[in-house]
Amino acid sequence: MKNNVTFPLLPKLAQIDFSCTAQVRELARERYLHMFGVKDDAYIDDYMDVTEELFTGNAPDYQANDTAYHDISHTLQAALCLVELLHHRHLEGAAPRIDADDFRRALVAVLFHDIGYLKKTGDTSGSGAKYTHLHEKRSCSFARELLSQRGWPQNDIQFVENLISATGPSADVTRVGFRSEIERVLGQSVCTADYIGQMSDPHYPEKLEILFGEFRESYLYQQIPEQDWPFASFEDLLRSSPEFWAHFVQHKLEVECAGVVKHLKHPVTGENPYMQAVERNLARIENQITRL
Repeated sequence: MKNNVTFPLLPKLAQIDFSCTAQVRELARERYLHMFGVKDDAYIDDYMDVTEELFTGNAPDYQANDTAYHDISHTLQAALCLVELLHHRHLEGAAPRIDADDFRRALVAVLFHDIGYLKKTGDTSGSGAKYTHLHEKRSCSFARELLSQRGWPQNDIQFVENLISATGPSADVTRVGFRSEIERVLGQSVCTADYIGQMSDPHYPEKLEILFGEFRESYLYQQIPEQDWPFASFEDLLRSSPEFWAHFVQHKLEVECAGVVKHLKHPVTGENPYMQAVERNLARIENQITRL
């Protein structure tokens, strides 16, 4: 126990509603209270509201999200995974210690890490999926614009941009220009949450076909010849998924992100629902491959 607050347990991932922010924001508030001993002063609610407005088309200059894989559910899955990781890490006393401001900036970074998929007003061709291989830079640009409008100091905006820059398959986390060890750890944590959040989704195997559709639109938008596509078909993507996890993601998590994924293990029960969910999904994918 900490600060006489009951240790908050995570509901089963399959029982969490990621289609809107309500449940995730409540879980984030609980963990913030448990970490820092004070209630959040509506900051979490504020940026959850901003995120919901962006994805639903209720923010000025932005159209509603129209990508079926990189949608608000994916963003909230990554956000909760990050909150859980930072909560456990804090209770374990890991160094460097993060404070409430660090937590908040990291939360904003993960909430904004995929807003680069959103189309601005007047962008009428295709869907936001066309920006799949460009979205990290767009996310940084949009985050800078939005946070500047809210009066954020340039130092804090750069902090958020650096964390967003750590996400995405083309990013090398070891080459991001982090300015402090805190930034580095939080960048590694946001990157980890991005991968584990989506791969632990109970519907991840079914969503791979949707993901390929987003890749395809991006390849066409960039005018990449079909023979040069990394994945020629959904079946190709499916077959490559076990190797993607075993080699690419594992290297990302353990080397580039310095193994911060270990903090997803519950410090009291020893359980790791996130990794258990990933393993279940990989087993289901292997089964799907045998039926191709």
